[in-house]
Amino acid sequence: MARHSKRPASGHTILVVDDQEEAVISVRRLLEREGHLVITAGSGDEALAVLQETDVHVVILDYFMPRMTGAQLVEQIRTFDPYVQIILQTGYAGENPAREMLDQLDIQGYHDKADDPERLLLWIGVALKTHRLLHTLRERERLQEELVSNCSHEFRTPLNIIRGYAELLQTGDFGPMPEPAVRALQWLLDATRGLSDLVTDFLSYAKVEAGAMQVATQWMSTSQLAQELERLGNLVVDEKTVRFALDLSAAPGGFMTDPVKLRTVLRNLIVNAAKFTTRGTITLRIAADGAGLTFAVADTGSGIPADDLELIFEPFRQRDGSNTRQHGGVGLGLALSRKLVRLLGGQLHVTSEPGVGSTFTVVLPHTVADSPADAAAAPRRLPHADAS
Repeated sequence: MARHSKRPASGHTILVVDDQEEAVISVRRLLEREGHLVITAGSGDEALAVLQETDVHVVILDYFMPRMTGAQLVEQIRTFDPYVQIILQTGYAGENPAREMLDQLDIQGYHDKADDPERLLLWIGVALKTHRLLHTLRERERLQEELVSNCSHEFRTPLNIIRGYAELLQTGDFGPMPEPAVRALQWLLDATRGLSDLVTDFLSYAKVEAGAMQVATQWMSTSQLAQELERLGNLVVDEKTVRFALDLSAAPGGFMTDPVKLRTVLRNLIVNAAKFTTRGTITLRIAADGAGLTFAVADTGSGIPADDLELIFEPFRQRDGSNTRQHGGVGLGLALSRKLVRLLGGQLHVTSEPGVGSTFTVVLPHTVADSPADAAAAPRRLPHADAS
């Protein structure tokens, strides 16, 4: 049934993509009567240009278009916008069943041009409801990230003051201290360092999510990095029947990377391994091959069920989220580590067997250079990576 009265402005923008002018005019009139702002494009290239410059809530696109089909256009759109709602429409529904198209393509609706216009409006209504829900969730997520970042900044100053005075007391600048006080100071320093690392992770995660973190590449000594991580490994397994080991048999003398980000990743992986390993060995292996650099942290801990291998990389996700869990932390270390590795152009993945142990492997396609001089002469191979 045709509609003749125009509704008030809806506040929604809809892009109609079709190379048939009559179809565009028909859909445009239908949607404008509903109060929507309608933008049109006659090809996939025009549509991409509009989407790069305009905040569009729903895209209605024809499947059969010259030069770029609807399916190809969907793939292009999803490379830069995973949230816009897409409704595919065609006059050849028999050749491509609706359920099959919905399964194959990242779209939210499928409309046959031969159907009543009311059915298209139904799809539009569903798409706009989904858009509003996604908008609300994304805004809530943005506010949460902002809160985390602001709180982390506020924590950092008092933590640095506590740590500074505790270190002064420990060095004896205020005179000798009894043994019980020295032990208490060490516990205080250990707790402060742990909390400081957590605050740093919060800040780093907020920066990555906001797209505000840059990669600062420089030469890094493998032996120096190994010594730092060995000290950390021995510290976190102290008072456990666990040995920390290094395997540098295939390691290069040095390499190009962002040292701060790589240290953060490896620190998180080693600390994570220590949490779930009560006996045996934690081994850090550094190796270079044709693909670049590999950093593997292997443990003989409790292992991870196959169903949880990807879930553990979600932010604030913990293998045991109950109030009675045995291990501390807030579930941010692995999520941050994967994002930082992707920012460095690499990949972080895990293999595990419950009751046997886990191995977290970082693969970075960076330039191997045995010395700073070699690094200066070597070509840079640091591909840009999406940190999502």
